[in-house]
Amino acid sequence: MIEVMLRRFLFDDEGHVHVLRLIPLLGVMIMLATFGTLGIVATPGISHNAAIQLAWVLTIVVVLKVPLIVFLWWLIWRNKEWPGRRVHWSGKETREILDYLEARAVEAEGLPDAPARLAYLSREAWNVADQVEGAVKVDALTVALRVDERAVRVRERRGAR
Repeated sequence: MIEVMLRRFLFDDEGHVHVLRLIPLLGVMIMLATFGTLGIVATPGISHNAAIQLAWVLTIVVVLKVPLIVFLWWLIWRNKEWPGRRVHWSGKETREILDYLEARAVEAEGLPDAPARLAYLSREAWNVADQVEGAVKVDALTVALRVDERAVRVRERRGAR
C-alpha cells in the first residue's frame, strides 16, 4: 500500500522521477534522521535507567531512522537496470542516446584520434541496436551504420595521406 502511494507520488506513468516531489521528501526524511541522531546523543540526559534509555534509543531508531533507510533501499531496488539483464530504455531515452552518439561521431571525424573514437562510438551504437526493439531499433541500426560509414571514410582519408 505504501509502495503504491510512493510510486504514484514520486513517479509519472513512464517511470520518471518527479524531482520537485522527491527533494522535499528526502529533505524531511534526512531532517528526521538528524533529529534522531540528536535524540540518541541526548539519551544519557533522558534517564539513568538502562531500560528507559534502551527503549528511547530503539524508538528513535525505528521511528526516525529506519524510514529513511527503507526508502533509500526501495529506490535502489526499484532501479530497473541490473547487471546481466536487458536494459529498459524508453523511446525518448533511446533517441537521446542515439543523438548523442551521432553528434560525437560528427565531432570525432576531425580529431587526431578519430579512428579510435569512431570505433568506440560504433561499438556503443551497435550495443544500443542490440538492446532495443520495435521502431527505435531501425533508428539505432541507422545510427550504427552511419558511424561505421564515418569510420570507413576516416580510415580511407588517413590511408590516402
